[in-house]
Amino acid sequence: MKIIIFSNTKNIEKSFAGLARNKSNVLQISPAAELKKTVKKIPEGSLVYADLSSFSKTEAPQVLKQLAKLEGSSYAVIDPKGSVTDVAELFHNGAADYISAPVMKKGVSLKRLEELMKFKKIEAPDEKLKAMKKDYILSGTDWKKVQVGKEYTFCFLLVELDNKNDLKGTGPEQFSRITTAFRQYIEGVVTPLNGKIWIWMDFGGLVLFPFDGRKCDAIETAFKLMLDRKLMSAMIVQLDINLSYRIALHIGNTVYKTKGETGTIISDSINSVFHLGQKYAEPGCFYMTDDAFLLTPAGLMNMFVPAGTYEGRNILRMRKIL
Repeated sequence: MKIIIFSNTKNIEKSFAGLARNKSNVLQISPAAELKKTVKKIPEGSLVYADLSSFSKTEAPQVLKQLAKLEGSSYAVIDPKGSVTDVAELFHNGAADYISAPVMKKGVSLKRLEELMKFKKIEAPDEKLKAMKKDYILSGTDWKKVQVGKEYTFCFLLVELDNKNDLKGTGPEQFSRITTAFRQYIEGVVTPLNGKIWIWMDFGGLVLFPFDGRKCDAIETAFKLMLDRKLMSAMIVQLDINLSYRIALHIGNTVYKTKGETGTIISDSINSVFHLGQKYAEPGCFYMTDDAFLLTPAGLMNMFVPAGTYEGRNILRMRKIL
């Protein structure tokens, strides 16, 4: 479960450390000021804690009203100073829990979270993943069992260059050199992890990774690509410009055909990843759908923030760290 805590209280994560013992839970501590900006983009199925001591007396009622309007997620209140005069009213307005100072001192336990989930009928991430797996047609850990003409589940990784007009303005020869170097670089990064460039256009392409239902190597690959942007510009392209590219990641199904024979494929998953990357993603950013996020390594989960809902899916964006 994604557990988002909006608070300015120092070391507040210590009170919630017990929840992190379950690897399915991902804790995200955000400054209180970010609540108003991001509350509408919180992924469905999340649990949101608001620390009332981090808001002014005039802000707190507004925050509670906002949280009461959450759709698809639940909220709870942290009240270390005992400022709430009518706790029952919180529950009448849909709150899932109330954390007082003694509870904070004792620590929020996994048992408390489980009871909360039963009370609010929240589906655990593991259960959601199991439900999603019913539609998976696993393609394996490599390409050995993938057959042309059959449908499989893959990790789809779309990588596409930004600032297209500037790149074209360098001239045909220079433009060709840039795009060729870019493709070679992408290929060098994805090939060791069984990634295969499947569809390529002038500014980027779609990479397929086999999927065994347990791990998505495309996630770490995309993370590496975002970290290596400046290095790639300096060492690979060797131009006095910084290359920028956007990345979109999705897990879904498609009939597999050989490269160059993909024009007749009809796939909602392919459409989804192209729409996410070309119509929704901002330049220089990495976005993924929530089905991929559920398979993100625990150490990287806090590097992603809610980015709204697009085409019926919860979207996560990698934090901007460079």
